[in-house]
Amino acid sequence: MEKYDVIVVGGGPGGSVAAMTAAGLGLKTIVLERGTRPGEKNVSGTGLSPKCYRDFEFMKEMKLPHERVATMATLHLSDDEAVERMSFSFTPSERAAYPEAREFLTVNVYRSELDPRLFGLAADAGAETRTSTRIVGVVKAEGGRITGVRTDTGETITGDIIIGADGVISTVARTAGIRQKWDPSEVAMIINIDFGAARADIDEAIGGNALHYWYSSVFPVGYSFFSAEGFHVGLGNYVTWWKKSPHYYLNRMFEIEGVQRQIRQCKGVAREFQNHMVTFLTNPTTTYGDSVLLVGDAAGFACPFEAEGVYYAMYSGMLAGKVAAEALSSGDVSRGFLSRYERAWRDSPVGEEFVGGEAIDGFVRGIGFNPEAGRWVIPMLNDAAFGLLNVAESHTASARNLPRLLLPYVPELARELKEDLLPLSARMVERPRRSARPGLVRLMRKALPRILPPLARFAARRPRSPYGEVVGPLLAEHFLTPYAEERINTLEEVERG
Repeated sequence: MEKYDVIVVGGGPGGSVAAMTAAGLGLKTIVLERGTRPGEKNVSGTGLSPKCYRDFEFMKEMKLPHERVATMATLHLSDDEAVERMSFSFTPSERAAYPEAREFLTVNVYRSELDPRLFGLAADAGAETRTSTRIVGVVKAEGGRITGVRTDTGETITGDIIIGADGVISTVARTAGIRQKWDPSEVAMIINIDFGAARADIDEAIGGNALHYWYSSVFPVGYSFFSAEGFHVGLGNYVTWWKKSPHYYLNRMFEIEGVQRQIRQCKGVAREFQNHMVTFLTNPTTTYGDSVLLVGDAAGFACPFEAEGVYYAMYSGMLAGKVAAEALSSGDVSRGFLSRYERAWRDSPVGEEFVGGEAIDGFVRGIGFNPEAGRWVIPMLNDAAFGLLNVAESHTASARNLPRLLLPYVPELARELKEDLLPLSARMVERPRRSARPGLVRLMRKALPRILPPLARFAARRPRSPYGEVVGPLLAEHFLTPYAEERINTLEEVERG
């Protein structure tokens, strides 16, 4: 029986880069893909972020047949009646940190084209590649040591290290005893319809404005993303959220005139309805075991903010290949040695994405994936723009009227600041070297409400203080909200009088 140094299960971006890395370091590597060809199950597209091109040289040479470079993104906001109230767009900044980020937002491609290309690069690096091979579990020797994998035909493939790159429902993770399944609250269901369209029609109607996000008070956050000759329109939310059939919400999204206009202008023809799962973890914790490393979706490495997955799969695959080489060189494939994989990804852009995981999760659940919040967020943003830019009155009069327009939203905004936005901003800045002392935190919770607002305003101006997360919510609760409610009552009395 032939034995391998590394067995990679899954021929997606993470698995192919893991195999490419391991083979490039001289390891005898095989990558096993269950499909007849990599990416065959993925008709719809994906947006490759600039990070992919910054961190992987081979990506700079990759030109796929149906890629579309997105140089603009647009956010659309609609109300309960499916009427679009406002939209705004953004483009790359000339002051972005590296060249690719200054040039584009994403490169939109089809996985059915991307995955085979990466699979081929793994073969070029020396990895053996096999398709139409479905793995049903890992193989264990006496004592529980993992020695390989077993296919659905009963074949045993022997290897020292198994890299599980087999997606959200990872057979490797489950049969290796690392994890049974994700909690439903950690998984989102995404549904969309994939459309075909002529390149010339999309060029005319969309051009580089190829990323559209749809935020509403009646359906979860939706999207319409465009490639060279097609686009997909869909939405998603946590598995535990759906109050009605997902198709109901998708139909509500298709009621938006802007969505219908895009389909008409591009002369889109529906090709396929699609449904898939992505993880939304705040802090991945089960990413390795004895002889096993997990990458990409199998490890839960989707971005907790907007579920970007390909870059994190590729980067974690690269790290897994390197750690596998170190382990085999040392002759130690135990869980203890492979724990350095977790240290590696936590110190990388993968781990950096989860620094604010819990705070990001609070914002996503509180605003992003919460149509109820849209009932006040959308009119608030519209009223703010109207108050600043309308020509119904003189701009001096409009400026005087702005507080009256926005005050009704302050209680909700203050609550959101306290619960989600302030914790999010605190987590995203540099962490303090020393954590706050519990005793002093308790004292501040008792004292600050009595001496706000002056002390709270002073403390809040110190963003690097470890006590910022205490001061901010107290400021919102004991100053902003009472002030807003008092002003609203005063205005209502004046109007009645």
